[in-house]
Amino acid sequence: MEYFTLTAKSTAGDSTAVEAALRQAWNACAETACPKCGVTAGQYCRDRTRGSWYVTRFHRPRQDAAGVQRILPPVGINGLSWAKGKGGFLWDGRRIPTV
Repeated sequence: MEYFTLTAKSTAGDSTAVEAALRQAWNACAETACPKCGVTAGQYCRDRTRGSWYVTRFHRPRQDAAGVQRILPPVGINGLSWAKGKGGFLWDGRRIPTV
């Protein structure tokens, strides 16, 4: 979670279960290639801006392919949210850390 962190709005669920589900969703995305931007499993997604590739949050098609919609609803979360990014970073193929 070098560039982004997953967050969840308050839920009625157990905070430990919510944290575990968020970690599971993050890891599932990390283990899945992105059909939108073409990165392989283990790499951050990327978007092209002004001729350069920049690191971006997991694209929705990647989340769908990773099965995030099956992981989060049981703990009361309807989709991934993201904490404010830590700036813009050129994409360099860096590996996604598992959590």
